[in-house]
Amino acid sequence: MKNTKIKKNREEKIFPATVVRIIDDHRIVINRGKTHGIKAGTRFLVYKLEEEEVKDPTTGLSLGYLEIVKGTGKVTYVQDRMSTVESDSRGEPTEKRVMKKRSPFFLGPEQEEEEVILSQGDLVPFKEPEIGDKVKPI
Repeated sequence: MKNTKIKKNREEKIFPATVVRIIDDHRIVINRGKTHGIKAGTRFLVYKLEEEEVKDPTTGLSLGYLEIVKGTGKVTYVQDRMSTVESDSRGEPTEKRVMKKRSPFFLGPEQEEEEVILSQGDLVPFKEPEIGDKVKPI
């Protein structure tokens, strides 16, 4: 029980991390590395906080700030105090259909043939990543 509390306190001090460089739409650099316990393969959520505080309309109490998700990624390279995170989100499966084929030797009604091929989709870039965006483990 005590180790869990120590780990949680440590994470609270380490996260959220911050995007410090944008390599391209698929790769960013964060200000956390080996000294913070980051390991290759760790998955992160990249987001920005909305500027306006959200309040409960009934009670008027603050609910905090809305997180605008920019994508998810995986650590691909770790240095002492920074890490490279690459997008790991995939697009929707693509669908290919072949329909209504007629044999030239068949004089009857049209024969329908449907073939559906689903692929995993391409890697999706982060949504407009910016220096200062926040990052936390998922």
